[in-house]
Amino acid sequence: MDKKKAKKILGVSCVALGTAFIGLNMVAKKKKADSIFENEPEEKNELEGKRVIFVEDENYKENADGVRGYLKEIGESNYKPSFYDKYVKRSIDVVLSFGGLVVLSPVMATIALAIKMEDPGPVLFTQKRMGQNKQYFKLHKFRSMKMDTPHDVPTHQLENPDQYITKVGKFIRAHSLDELPQIWDIFMGDSGIIGTTKKNLDFKGFRWLSRILL
Repeated sequence: MDKKKAKKILGVSCVALGTAFIGLNMVAKKKKADSIFENEPEEKNELEGKRVIFVEDENYKENADGVRGYLKEIGESNYKPSFYDKYVKRSIDVVLSFGGLVVLSPVMATIALAIKMEDPGPVLFTQKRMGQNKQYFKLHKFRSMKMDTPHDVPTHQLENPDQYITKVGKFIRAHSLDELPQIWDIFMGDSGIIGTTKKNLDFKGFRWLSRILL
């Protein structure tokens, strides 16, 4: 391949990537409000922006960490993102997540098609998670459970949960592929991959991204 042709291919690729980045960034900004429940104020965390302590109480249901209790407000939070978090870390997150979305798009498209073919319904499902300053956001995953699975019941609390997991779901869970859509959450700024300070994030879901881009 001569230099002239190589430069032309490089130029076209740069234009395509630039266009894709601008398009995805516009979509992310449009979806941001929905991802942090701005349009659903009743779903927002009442403790957002507050300082809290955890009070153990056996009268409460066991939480995801296996502890019973509740959060008690003790004042206003003085949280302010540092320069690193706001600019350096965020820039790195954007670059890596965009690269992940581009490189892994064929894989994600294949998974989405397989999910649809086995059990028609939404390809993605969301979980409410707590991020910075106790702000709730929607964490995205590929759906691995059948549509008739009882709603609002954690998998480990289902009676015989294996009966509700699809064949595709079992495979993508075993290889952490169900967590690939979290790359979109990083791109939107709801979660992070580099030196994250967000709460309750499972880095395992980003290992595919780190393998390819880091």
